[in-house]
Amino acid sequence: MTSETTFDGVMLKKLMEAGHTWLRTNHQTVNALNVFPVPDGDTGTNMLLTMNSAIAEAAASGDKSASVMAAAFAQGALMGARGNSGVILSQIWRGFSRAVHGHDVITAKVLANAFSEARDTAYKGVVRPVEGTILTVTKDIAKEAEIAAEETDDAIEVLRRVVVAADRSVASTPEFLPILKQAGVVDSGGKGLFFILEGMVRYLDGASLDTALFSVQPLSAMNLENALEDVEEGQDWEVVVDFRPGPDFVIE
Repeated sequence: MTSETTFDGVMLKKLMEAGHTWLRTNHQTVNALNVFPVPDGDTGTNMLLTMNSAIAEAAASGDKSASVMAAAFAQGALMGARGNSGVILSQIWRGFSRAVHGHDVITAKVLANAFSEARDTAYKGVVRPVEGTILTVTKDIAKEAEIAAEETDDAIEVLRRVVVAADRSVASTPEFLPILKQAGVVDSGGKGLFFILEGMVRYLDGASLDTALFSVQPLSAMNLENALEDVEEGQDWEVVVDFRPGPDFVIE
């Protein structure tokens, strides 16, 4: 076990702002990867707009409680969710916030639980979960966070290992979705989540958040001849229902 390292609401806010900045820097790259579920090139923009709302909700708060800060981000993301990717991202932060609730600081164990709850909430928020998407990435990072938290008490080290796992998971997405392999790309939503998490670690390392490290070819240059044949009916719109049920309600 290493020495314990935790972070409070102020640090959580800085990490989320860094993730938001790095996503903004790379959102056009995410757009260029967007061939599933609809090749419309807006995943990066939708995730960025969702994060914009999350950041705005927490901007006025200087609360040192991680619980309070996480709740603000989750509420902002939910109210500002855009597109399929933004809705799923909002559910990720909703689950994350649920696990952090009541904790003023985030320990390695709390962080692992937060990623597990984020995974569960994201999967429950989709009628027909598809592997090879951002959902798969949430599953893989939750697994790695759980393993890491058994080996270290350092929450920052858990976060670093989550970023490595996210990168590896994103790289594997074409093995689940033939349309990604056909186009020669990885999943856009998963890549967007990776950028958010990577931005947090880049901030901790003092690395630049303003210059993208690479770019990909535009959608128009990709092999998408048969892409529209794989689009399920109804994938071009979404309906979000937010409600607070009574204690006797069974969601299943």
